[in-house]
Amino acid sequence: MRTPLALILGWAEQLEQDAALPAAVRQKAGDIRTQSEKLRALIEDLNLTSKLQYGAQPLRRQPVQAGPLLRRLAAEFCESPLAAGCDMAVELPPDADKAVLHADAALLGRAVENLLNNAARHNAPGVHITLAAVLRENALELTVADDGAGYPAAVLHALQTGETGANTPHILGLHVVEQIAQAHGGSVQFMQNAPQGAKAVVTLPTENQAHR
Repeated sequence: MRTPLALILGWAEQLEQDAALPAAVRQKAGDIRTQSEKLRALIEDLNLTSKLQYGAQPLRRQPVQAGPLLRRLAAEFCESPLAAGCDMAVELPPDADKAVLHADAALLGRAVENLLNNAARHNAPGVHITLAAVLRENALELTVADDGAGYPAAVLHALQTGETGANTPHILGLHVVEQIAQAHGGSVQFMQNAPQGAKAVVTLPTENQAHR
């Protein structure tokens, strides 16, 4: 599916940027590009979740300092189109900034990216998103929280119980986050934020703990 999707994205971008076309046509091309990008992300998540489920995704672990990784991910998110309607803050106290994880940086990056994108996509413009880290003994807690609408009840139930059915909402991107955390010996909790919004807390062992 990647080859035809790449062609659709390329043509949509060309039409969107063609000043000779009417504004309404360029707007439709932009909508096609946006929806195609969502489809591409779904395909990538589906591929990754299958690999993680069947152990076909190798973990390329190495020492990763939390602070530089999280700041880079925050900067990349802020440069993406999704961040246009968001206000973002990064909270990294010195001990969490210097914490070292024995981790696959690319996979952890995908988990954080999914959480940030989810907060941006499912809330109205003006939402405030916080990416924070706290060091607790031998574990690092990564939190992505927002002040938006919060998780729908059906989504939160599926995330907290693992129960799925014909009417289960789409939670593939968040399920990938859960799989990545578990692959690193960690866990993730999804909950409502206070006083409003959604919150995901990913707990990961630091390097010394991960080697035990």
